[in-house]
Amino acid sequence: MKKITKTYFWPFHCYERRVQESHLRQFAEVGAEGVCFNPPEMAAMMGDPGEILRWKKMIAGSGVRFIDGHAPYGPLNDLSGPVPELFPHMVAMHKRCLELCAEFGVESCTIHVGRPTEYCKDTTVLHENLLRALEQLLPTAEQTRCVICIENIWDPNNTAGMLLDAIERFKSPWLGVCWDSGHAQLSRSDTPDVPEQAGRTSWKNNGWPEGPAEWSDTGDYLRRLLPHIVTCHLHTNDRIRDRHWLPNDPRGKTDWAAEMPLLLSAPRLKQLQNEASVREENPFTIKEHVASLDALLNL
Repeated sequence: MKKITKTYFWPFHCYERRVQESHLRQFAEVGAEGVCFNPPEMAAMMGDPGEILRWKKMIAGSGVRFIDGHAPYGPLNDLSGPVPELFPHMVAMHKRCLELCAEFGVESCTIHVGRPTEYCKDTTVLHENLLRALEQLLPTAEQTRCVICIENIWDPNNTAGMLLDAIERFKSPWLGVCWDSGHAQLSRSDTPDVPEQAGRTSWKNNGWPEGPAEWSDTGDYLRRLLPHIVTCHLHTNDRIRDRHWLPNDPRGKTDWAAEMPLLLSAPRLKQLQNEASVREENPFTIKEHVASLDALLNL
């Protein structure tokens, strides 16, 4: 049976070094094998190479490792590169992210596709930019042996159909999907039609009042992407906002009993990441973080 590794998002950049070291050890103490290589850490290493040595030293003494990666994101960092003069810089940044992943033995890196913004709202142009970026990045992915994982979100440029179009264009073992369970909940046809609902609001703001016809239920969405899923971000929400609650938070509306067996059947799946986000309004301990992912696997 293939090994699927459990990994955890944690906001290390919000803490000073001694606390970062303590948190790494705490993950090891409660049985975690590793954590996510996050955008702030990647950005810090690109700005200061000394950060590479600092993190290698901290990890070596902690008992955990970086397992999966997530590149810096935002309108000007995403693969749809809406500003032509910045496009080469965006591609160069992601090449460096893949190289950093290789330095830490990380085998997958999630990179956001992008969304319509004030820089460009033409989804055709944005999708063409995505394809052009992937064409330039895939040789680096192969060299570093790090799979680029594009992620379902809830905007016009990152639906299942848009992701699958990119996957089919290249048919590369170095390109796959990051399945985000929380984002999928915000893309369901039964999401509340209220002003603060993230998915519906995004589509309305970009000129499609009804949202995409392909939205149905999470199972249909997941089945379409299943052959290409390499890594995943697991968290839950109320189908209104991207809350990043613990997967087993009782407030969440994710049907894990139906979703997890299907997800675990994905032939390329390597990692299960708990992407719950600890915040002032959403507090939890490292022990609870690890236990919540175990609870999903024990269903």
